[in-house]
Amino acid sequence: MKFVTKTQSNRIVRWAAGALAGMAMAVSVVPAGAQSAACVPRPSRARLEAMRYANMPAQAFPFGRYIKPYALWYVQPDTLAYDGAARSLPTPDWRKLPAINLGFLGPLQPEYANAAYGMAMLRGAELALAEANAHGGYHGKPFALKIHNDKPLWGASAIEIVRMRYRQQVWGMLGSVNGASTHIALRAALKIQLPIVDTATTDPTVTETRIPWLLHNFPDDRQQGYALADYIFNHLHLQHVAILRVNARYGRLGDKVFFNTARRLGAQPSVVVKFAPYETNFTRPLRELQRLGMDGLVLWANARQAGLIVRQMRAMGMHQPVFGSSRVAYPALLKTAGASADGLVAVSAIDPTRLSAKWLRFRLRYTRRFHTAPDAYAAYAYDGMNMLITAIRQAGLNRARIMGALKHYALHSYRGVSGTAFFDYTLNNIAPVTMARVEKGHFIYWPERRSDWRANTWPGCLAAAGR
Repeated sequence: MKFVTKTQSNRIVRWAAGALAGMAMAVSVVPAGAQSAACVPRPSRARLEAMRYANMPAQAFPFGRYIKPYALWYVQPDTLAYDGAARSLPTPDWRKLPAINLGFLGPLQPEYANAAYGMAMLRGAELALAEANAHGGYHGKPFALKIHNDKPLWGASAIEIVRMRYRQQVWGMLGSVNGASTHIALRAALKIQLPIVDTATTDPTVTETRIPWLLHNFPDDRQQGYALADYIFNHLHLQHVAILRVNARYGRLGDKVFFNTARRLGAQPSVVVKFAPYETNFTRPLRELQRLGMDGLVLWANARQAGLIVRQMRAMGMHQPVFGSSRVAYPALLKTAGASADGLVAVSAIDPTRLSAKWLRFRLRYTRRFHTAPDAYAAYAYDGMNMLITAIRQAGLNRARIMGALKHYALHSYRGVSGTAFFDYTLNNIAPVTMARVEKGHFIYWPERRSDWRANTWPGCLAAAGR
């Protein structure tokens, strides 16, 4: 351990397979402005800028009280301009290809820390691919998935992406969960010009590279950190909050976003405590936090470790409210912590209890195929693969044009099984997140409601958009 001081009842989803079987299964792309008559958003320029910044609380804008920035990067349409020659490369005769190959990169070995997320991601991608092939593939040619294991070795993802591109001739890829691996793959993609749809990492710096070969659709640490900070400080009005996080890139980046946002809101966390990725005994850091005193505790950890922390915390007589990142809002938390978890609030990448027809149909098909319920990683991978397949069908077998078709989503929203995605000009999904609270051993979910949102802005219209 190392101390670093830095001053739902669960709603049962009732749905019948027969009633759902006849529904259309296509994932649609709708213009961002196409809203129902009852929902006509007219966001101000300032609010639009805030939304483009992953819905950052207005009070957290850097130096916002003193000066207006001369440029706002995320709202510039040419943020990811590509002027290379890849669009002019000759297009192969698809009639001579045995299949249209697509790549997958994710942690799949059971002993890997993120293997559960990687497997869910793979299943979502496989389901999307199977459905696309059942609907004719690409001019009758099947799509084939080339699966690569994301090893926890520095630089390994670069080797895998080169193999995909030159040995297997993939036209685009999904990956990965680990932020560092995704960064390396992205830098390789810059050289070999391969489109990447990133459906799993929470690393917010991936889309900040300005490399125009990646689209990211999973809620990243910026959205999660902003949502938690707004809820804790603007809604609950807590002041003395501590952070307990895993000593890994996942915890480090999440801690940074939350810490900086809290400081700008005038409630800088009093202490940040790290723990090892495989730690199970948290008595020592909890005693230190108990001694220092705090109004609440924020956890950036996986569900099992968060469950252990909460259980040990309550056993020590600590009754402060606990909050967590999206990996905390998993069944493993409830299994590990038991009744101790009641009251915990976390960000959730998805609401698995919502009654959206898209989600219910997907859940039915996924459960039938894999004999397990889908999670957020499966849903976002399914959506990401469908986006990639649609881009290939629209652009043809030219990687730059495929990426251009993906970039189209920077100007449009995308309605998928995971919800309605809104992208900024770095191709990062900035749709508001879901919040989850543990009550009587179950998660209760509700859509994020930012304290400075108004009814006539985009977020107020998400329900009409199918979120």
